[in-house]
Amino acid sequence: MKKQDKTTPNAHDVLEWDVVTWSRSLIFWVNFIKSNPTLHLQNGLELGAHHGGLTLHFARQFQAKMVCSDVANNFTAAQSLHKKYEVNHLITYAEINATSIPYPNATFDFVVFKSVLGVIGAKGQTDQIEQAMNEIHRVLKPGGVLFFAENLKGSLLHQLARRWFVPWGKNWHYLSISEMEVLLAPFGQFEIQTTGFFAAFIPKPEWLKNLVASIDPLMFFFPKNWRYVMYGFAIKKI
Repeated sequence: MKKQDKTTPNAHDVLEWDVVTWSRSLIFWVNFIKSNPTLHLQNGLELGAHHGGLTLHFARQFQAKMVCSDVANNFTAAQSLHKKYEVNHLITYAEINATSIPYPNATFDFVVFKSVLGVIGAKGQTDQIEQAMNEIHRVLKPGGVLFFAENLKGSLLHQLARRWFVPWGKNWHYLSISEMEVLLAPFGQFEIQTTGFFAAFIPKPEWLKNLVASIDPLMFFFPKNWRYVMYGFAIKKI
């Protein structure tokens, strides 16, 4: 029986859905980290972790000590995943609401989240998004990094499709690039990338969604605000 490779996590274990599209955020983050060797990545916090995929990524790839957190105190699946890849010794678990992070100022070297702000701001509670970003900024050390990947408002077609066909689409707050720029302004230095267009309209089968997602980058001439995923980093001022 072939021994399982625990060195590189499976993309599905890290990202869970639409992995071809969202994996571009991981590639971007890794390249950014490699190009900035003085970054400190000893202590990290994942918000809205669900099954803890991004916690796994940073623990496995960078040996970071992670706090894996979510609003629901149920980490059975996350613990099983982290044990599978033998990183459980690097991870602690905590029930955390991103709008009130129970840690002192300047605790973490980095914070990471994926697809979190939209649910925080659901049903028009955009003030809660601002509160969450303020909390993230507060708990980061000077020079600390926020790694983010978030659902983007997208084109009019995306907006209509979500409203008609996505059960939570009417309530979720899909951010615009300009909204995100305002939220990141206190950090000083930040970069936002965008990706994805056609794959958003292919819920199943997965092989077809992945095929379409692999073609999406060829649509480079589409405006950035037509795409449905944004990702990047922000560095807290020293």
